[in-house]
Amino acid sequence: MSNATSQKGSRFTPLQKNAITIGIFVLEFAIIAFCYFASFLGLINQVLIAIITLIISGMAIQKLRALHGGYGFYMIGGTKGISVIDSISKKSRWFWENMPTWGIVLGFGIFSYFLLKDKLDKRVFIIGLLSLGAFIYFIMPCTGLPLQFISLPGFQSYSSLAASACTTAPLSNLSITGDVIYLLTLVFGFSGFLIAALLLNAANVLSSSLLYLVTAYVGAPQTALLTSQIPGVAPIIPGVDIPFIAGIAALIVILIIHEFSHGVLARMAKAKIKSIGLLIFGVVPVGAFVEPEEKEIARLSKRWQNNISAAGISANFIATIVFFVITIAMLYFVVPNLYQNNGVFIQAVQPNTPANGILAAGEQILSWNGHAISNITDLELAGANDMPGSIVRVIVSPGSCATQGCVTRKVANYSIAAVSVNGSSRGYIGIIAYQKEALATTPYAKGMYFIYTFVSLSFLLNFLVGIVNLLPIPGFDGWRIYKTNINSRFAIRFVIGLVIAGLILNAVPWLFIGLLH
Repeated sequence: MSNATSQKGSRFTPLQKNAITIGIFVLEFAIIAFCYFASFLGLINQVLIAIITLIISGMAIQKLRALHGGYGFYMIGGTKGISVIDSISKKSRWFWENMPTWGIVLGFGIFSYFLLKDKLDKRVFIIGLLSLGAFIYFIMPCTGLPLQFISLPGFQSYSSLAASACTTAPLSNLSITGDVIYLLTLVFGFSGFLIAALLLNAANVLSSSLLYLVTAYVGAPQTALLTSQIPGVAPIIPGVDIPFIAGIAALIVILIIHEFSHGVLARMAKAKIKSIGLLIFGVVPVGAFVEPEEKEIARLSKRWQNNISAAGISANFIATIVFFVITIAMLYFVVPNLYQNNGVFIQAVQPNTPANGILAAGEQILSWNGHAISNITDLELAGANDMPGSIVRVIVSPGSCATQGCVTRKVANYSIAAVSVNGSSRGYIGIIAYQKEALATTPYAKGMYFIYTFVSLSFLLNFLVGIVNLLPIPGFDGWRIYKTNINSRFAIRFVIGLVIAGLILNAVPWLFIGLLH
């Protein structure tokens, strides 16, 4: 029996296994690249193809190399790196002992005082609440900045609004609902914030779906009720909905920070670590793990169990602050210097104006009244003397025709009579112009923009990984904290059921996208 098993396991030599594994990786990366560029398939199909092939490739690698896992996920681990964790655990003990408590305060807000009772250091509690307030006021409004790098339904339009909230006055335009959610965040921390946001979006999806059914029943279905919904949960796949290399780099950094912190606190508590490694889905790293001896963890005091559970979350919050500072610094001092001016273009032509039917959206303005136009300032200076009734001489070219409604034409010269608008003494012909800028093609510009992409994604994903791990779902850090500190099993099961129902409803808009787009 053992000989048969041995022969079956040795069907491929180690060299052949390595070659087959490399081949699977290359093929899967090629499929992901195809999904990224195949926009004609639609986003839902791009994501589905990527996920299905990742499952298949993961199952093939798992079986080929006899690894632990299933359904496309597998673990690669060992004992290398444990000595590094041991070394770190012996340094800066004050920081490592208090950092998880600080993270619990961010995670559970004022409620953490009652959750941990006499095990909570009051100084750390106050510092945690001040940090939570700083997160709410300064950092959370800026989480919209990295959304420009995430290709998910509704995110692109939302990202510009969210980014403006970061660069102007934080929280200045909140609705009553927003005020309530931020108050909940202060009272119940990011755990309360995430649960409230999930349930709020779930209620919106449910109410819109029911209202759609009513309109369909009366014979006037309003599909906009469904298509306007934004999924509250979404897969993050490098190369499909986030940049490939920068996305993988950000995920690896995030996961190492998270899991190594668990390991450091476990070693500080004298718990044995059996192995460390990566959790991989297909060919994409989606997790890192530090596997402590669970029986030893269970014998520890509640304080140390809380510290170990909260260590990864706390480390992600610290990393969020670091990457936030770098993102803002680059946004103001680096990114503006990476773009070059590509000319002035017509964004829109207003109806019932002299330019309507003559000029078209997408055309580039080359000259205005004999003055060459290379930027918005040139246009403003050239048109400063336009009076009602005066003739404006405009030379335009087709431009890039990237704007909706753009008409491809040859370079043309037009003379258009300006008019007064609302009694103004200034002459207008009825166009809205903008200055088009593009990333410079120099190696420096491309390199710095890659760094900005990586830093921005690391800022957002560290924050998301931190708060998502607070959810009271089995296997998540939040579930361990709830289980350790709340004696009522009914209360825990109720919250778990509520959160899972919310997650399911938040995923429903993907069905609408697949069926109606």
